[in-house]
Amino acid sequence: MGREILEDEYRRKVGVVEATVFDNSITKGVRGRLADRDIDRMIAEYDEDDKQARIYGKFHHLTGIVFKNFNRKVHVIKPFKITKRDFVVIEALDPHGRNPDAMLWVAIDRKETFFIIDEVYANMKTSAIAAHAHKRDDRYRIELRLADPSAFNVDQHNERETSLAKDLYNIYGLDYMKGTKRRVAADRRIKDALDYKEVGHEIILAPELYIFSTCERMIWEFGHYQWDDWRGKIAERKAPKETPMDKDDHMIENLGRILLQELAFVPMITESSKGSIGERKDFDVYD
Repeated sequence: MGREILEDEYRRKVGVVEATVFDNSITKGVRGRLADRDIDRMIAEYDEDDKQARIYGKFHHLTGIVFKNFNRKVHVIKPFKITKRDFVVIEALDPHGRNPDAMLWVAIDRKETFFIIDEVYANMKTSAIAAHAHKRDDRYRIELRLADPSAFNVDQHNERETSLAKDLYNIYGLDYMKGTKRRVAADRRIKDALDYKEVGHEIILAPELYIFSTCERMIWEFGHYQWDDWRGKIAERKAPKETPMDKDDHMIENLGRILLQELAFVPMITESSKGSIGERKDFDVYD
């Protein structure tokens, strides 16, 4: 209790302000003193991992993040109504034993822009996962459900020797397709979807992906999903690792699987047209 009080006091007394090097520009900043050509010359000399801290004023412990092009001011938006007529939705499930289970819903509009609209991050029983899925099924037009391959593993300790995917199908009528484990391709696809171009304070090329501000876990992972790296003196003799840390990535995994499906918007004609996009490539008939 004492620690919580101290932390609350700390939060009240300490504030953080992020500033960019452009704030000190004569033309772009407020009371700036540096010419744009001098700023460009400084930036050209910065190491790639230093740029987030030295250009944009980001905390240095976050400069190893994978998705450096994620920008809250650009990608995080206020939620709006997702209608079944104007959006199709893909659901992804990343179940875990000790860590919380992660569920993510991504909507696609007629212009094939992606919106991360909903999430659940909690330790859940199979019945709870099914309840969340059915609740969103009533709310959105869900065209496809994906799950981590681990959901299809048979549990030898279960008397029925079944898998989570089989239980979700047989008991709750939820049909999940086995998602990919191609993390390198998935991360690259996410980077591409986040990409945008800004000149001054104007967006001249909009991103392909936006996130509702209510999806707090997803936003948190974008800011904490980091590259793995060598530690200590060995780091001086080794090239940087090419893989991210295997942590803080449950929603990231869900998102990557969804984007790699490359599903497109389809008009809603009748309820019987559900499932018309994307054939199930690994469909199993569960006995």
